[in-house]
Amino acid sequence: MTFDPAVSLRIINNERLRQAQGWVEHRDLGGVLAVTSDAPIAGLNCLEAFNTTEAKLEGLLDIGFALLRAFDREPAAHVTPLDRPKSVTQHLERRGLRETQRTHAMRFRGDVAAIPLSADVEVRRAGPDDVSPFAQINGGNERWARKLSLASALEGVNEADNHFYLAYVEGEPVGTTQLLIDGATAGIYAVATLKAHRRKGVATTLLAAAVRDAIAARCDVIALRTVAGSDAQRLYERYGFELAHESRLWESPSG
Repeated sequence: MTFDPAVSLRIINNERLRQAQGWVEHRDLGGVLAVTSDAPIAGLNCLEAFNTTEAKLEGLLDIGFALLRAFDREPAAHVTPLDRPKSVTQHLERRGLRETQRTHAMRFRGDVAAIPLSADVEVRRAGPDDVSPFAQINGGNERWARKLSLASALEGVNEADNHFYLAYVEGEPVGTTQLLIDGATAGIYAVATLKAHRRKGVATTLLAAAVRDAIAARCDVIALRTVAGSDAQRLYERYGFELAHESRLWESPSG
């Protein structure tokens, strides 16, 4: 991988745009963003987008972590290669935070024709009447995830650059994907398949539809995010996605 800061910034901005559609609230603290939500997970309640100096960093951490505690959230931070100063993780470690997760932003560099399709899967664009099944599948067993997915779909389903997809098998919805286009950047989100229908080509058929639409929209950066080292990452690599950058989540041990 050749790290390209400009590409990574486009991917991160697309992710932030999607988060703002019903998932989180962003507060600019003047050198870092504070992210808060109703989700009971650190990844959606943390500090991110550090852009400050060594001299100001400790003060921003004090303010940001105090704000998270005001929302009954423990200190947490999401760190990418774009963050400044480079000593951010050292400051987090001195405060007792520990790295708990690594995720990979991945950019499509392959041939969409190489992504396998299943003849048993029909992909349809989801409309306003489809947001409930979309949220049920995407949110899975977590009530908070279904709630936030529903809010996001309701907010974005009528926007021209927001594409929500449902996969059907024998007339029943079994999988979801979302494509968010921002200029020439496309982000793929909400990739989910009902457990009973996994390993049947549902996810790859949805993925191919999203990539194809992004290409048709003349996007030159098509990206998604996955847990580092996961089966999902290996699947995406097989079909033409390459690592753009790695992000790390730091959490308080008491979180």
